Amino acid sequence: ADKLDEGVNSRVFITPPKGFDADPDVVYECLCQLYGIQSSARALHLTLTKCFKSQGFTTAGFEDSIWVREAGGEYYHSLIISAHINNTLMACKQLETLEKFQKAFLTWFKGTNEGDLEIYEVWDKPVVKTQLEAGMLLTKDDSPKFVDQGLHSRSRSITGHLSFLVTMTRCDLAFAYTDLSKLVQEPGENHLKAAERVLQYLR
Repeated sequence: ADKLDEGVNSRVFITPPKGFDADPDVVYECLCQLYGIQSSARALHLTLTKCFKSQGFTTAGFEDSIWVREAGGEYYHSLIISAHINNTLMACKQLETLEKFQKAFLTWFKGTNEGDLEIYEVWDKPVVKTQLEAGMLLTKDDSPKFVDQGLHSRSRSITGHLSFLVTMTRCDLAFAYTDLSKLVQEPGENHLKAAERVLQYLR
């Protein structure tokens, strides 16, 4: 598990994992914050805040999960970062500045850059005005008995990307995302087409 730098003001006791030769007369206490325990999200938030403040960021008004860094110093354009649990969304009007910060960020924290929506190659398709087709109902009846792994991976990936947008900036996608996420374990062709249509709407 990933250890977090910042602790919280609470004590956490754990049950040793299976296979560990535990003494039944010993109580085990977690001495650092580990991903997956109840207080880890708070510890991660404190860790991110400490890091961002050291880089010149301030929180956006009353919103403690959004940090802003004004242009200046090594970054020529303003940066905005929002966080939801262990996911961050970064924005900057200039790609070069954004990539520079992302590279630095991934030296401070272990993580991945999920890239942008162009990886799905739908940018050459027509723009649509609604997220889902009018009257379309996504149901499990369209799920195949055996799910194609390629289709499954693509559908899950698109739905995952949409979750970031819904959480952070695009509440208008909430209905479509909710419908897609209900069927993400066993997607069929119609489900994938619906997910790709949302990307066409985003154009």
